Amino acid sequence: MSQASQQKVDLEELRRVAVEAARAAGAVALSGFRGELQVRSKGHKDIVTQYDTKAEDAAMGVIGGHFPGHGFLAEESGASHNEEGTQPHYLWVIDPIDGTHNYAMQLPFWCCSVGVIAPEAKAVVAAAVYDPVHDELFTATAGGGAYLNGKLMQVSAPQQFEDASFAFDLGHDAYIANRMLDLTKRMYEEAKRVRLLGSAVLAMAYVAAGRLDGFYHMGLQPWDLAAASLLVREAGGSITDWEGKPVGWHRSGAAVTNPALHPQLLALLKSCSLDLEC
Repeated sequence: MSQASQQKVDLEELRRVAVEAARAAGAVALSGFRGELQVRSKGHKDIVTQYDTKAEDAAMGVIGGHFPGHGFLAEESGASHNEEGTQPHYLWVIDPIDGTHNYAMQLPFWCCSVGVIAPEAKAVVAAAVYDPVHDELFTATAGGGAYLNGKLMQVSAPQQFEDASFAFDLGHDAYIANRMLDLTKRMYEEAKRVRLLGSAVLAMAYVAAGRLDGFYHMGLQPWDLAAASLLVREAGGSITDWEGKPVGWHRSGAAVTNPALHPQLLALLKSCSLDLEC
């Protein structure tokens, strides 16, 4: 591994480059929003447009220009290693357009997500989520707090489900989608409000900002979880898998709330687990 890739990078520098990359991806994606799209299927109910790949290339170009020895895990292009073929010192996890169905339908709820995992911490240490339609930038560094357009964020304060509003998403897998719908019937009975929004990353950023009280999903990818998980934690929230364990960098369920609601959410999710009927 090159000496440059081995050097420990300042968290603020990582955050600054994550912001630059997310904004670059956002500018490309916004240029095609409500324009003529080339939409193709990449799996069951999963799509990609030409701007997903263009936005991803823009983000990776920014990061590669600053840190040529770092590696990537990106939704459209997959994983990469550094030029020597070894495990990268820092790993940048990118979702160029989270909410591609919304994007393709000209619905203004999607975002660009960039998070970086440092090997010393083995965790996300800097993150940027950018919503270019509304020019909202969500950022965080490990131990440094979470911010929305420069203003400190904090999760909401409800203590009981009956006072809390939750968001969820169905995903692309038919089995998971059916389980999520079963669960949401229970959630609708117990929570104040339930919303299906179409961008997991932006919904979790909204939890960090206190706009939503919680979010749940049965199967998210690492590019959905990386940046958003740091935003939530640094805003004082709780994010785990459905068993209460830390979310990992593989496909994982997610339970996202403030600390008071988290045990209640986990209890409900457990009652509607993969093996039980809700």
